[in-house]
Amino acid sequence: MFYRLSKRLLLKPLYSFQTLKTSTVLENSTKKNVTFINKKYGNVSSKKYLTSRAYSTQTKLEEMIVDYNQVKRAVSNQNSLIIDVREPEEIKKHGNIPNSIKIPLGNLSTVLNSMSDIEFEQIYGRKKPKDDTEIIFYCMIGKRSGMAQQNTISLGYKNVKNYVGSWTDWASRTQL
Repeated sequence: MFYRLSKRLLLKPLYSFQTLKTSTVLENSTKKNVTFINKKYGNVSSKKYLTSRAYSTQTKLEEMIVDYNQVKRAVSNQNSLIIDVREPEEIKKHGNIPNSIKIPLGNLSTVLNSMSDIEFEQIYGRKKPKDDTEIIFYCMIGKRSGMAQQNTISLGYKNVKNYVGSWTDWASRTQL
C-alpha cells in the first residue's frame, strides 16, 4: 500500500500508527493538512498523524523544467552542468549546446553513481556534480532528457532540470 501525496509522488506506507495502516492520503497541498481515507476508522484530517515519512516536500513543475533562455544563461555559468543524453551519432549529425558534456542515457546512472570524482573530471573536463549542483538534461525533443532527470533524481540529486524543447528548440532559436 502506498500513500498518495500528489499525482506524481508515491511514498511508502506508515507503520507507526495502527489507524493509518489501511489509509490512503487524498491530498497534501501543504505539510499542515493531510486527509487520510481509512476504511476502518473513516476520514481523519490532522497534522498530528504526520511523521517524516508521511510527507515530502514537492518541487514545483516549473522548477524542474527549463526553457531556452535559462539554458542560454547556464551555458556561461560554471556552477551549472548541461548534459546531452543523445547517442554520439546524433550529436555528430546535429550538433550540441556549447559547454555541454555528452553522456548517453544508457550510461548516465553508471557515470553519476559509480565513477570517481577524479575519473569524471579527466573524462568530461568538469567536476563531478554534487547532489545540489544544477544539472540540465537535454536530448533531441525532451523525452530521453526527462528519463535522465528521473534517473538522476533517484540517485539523490536534488537540482535536476529538463530542457523540454531540447536540441530541436535550441537549434531553431540559434539559427535565426
